[in-house]
Amino acid sequence: MASVLLRPAGPADAATLADLGARTFRETFEQICSPEDMEAFLASTYGEAVQRAELLDPSRPALVLEVDGVPIGFAQLRLGHREPCITSQRPVELQRIYVLRAGHGGGHGAALMRRSLELAREWGADLIWLGVWEHNNRALAFYARSGFREVGEHIFQIGDQADRDLILAKDLS
Repeated sequence: MASVLLRPAGPADAATLADLGARTFRETFEQICSPEDMEAFLASTYGEAVQRAELLDPSRPALVLEVDGVPIGFAQLRLGHREPCITSQRPVELQRIYVLRAGHGGGHGAALMRRSLELAREWGADLIWLGVWEHNNRALAFYARSGFREVGEHIFQIGDQADRDLILAKDLS
């Protein structure tokens, strides 16, 4: 039986989150982005220095999921950020919840989600929200199973490409 560890991420995990972020984003979106837009986006969003800065920010806590000592996923929350369609008093954004394709179907995403919801409640959040690409059917089904509902939309820019993301939210009160 595999050993699963879900732990808080710290600045020393910057390279791990940079790698996981880039790999999972590439696995999901490489077929719809130009190589130039993909590489520029990955460098600006998942570079190690970017991840270190985010991990040093107390308003952006993260979790790492390891299976048999190998990191296969992570989640990152963001406090104090909202879209116009989010009208609750104390929302928390689930900015990222990523599991490598090889780890899909093993309950790893559900474990990350459970712990993310627990953290949001511990911080006194009344709602958790996220943005997800409108054609990411696997993620949409996962979020629906997790109790999220559509509350709005926004544009997600990857270089010259503009995609429609759905804003989903889950009441925590």
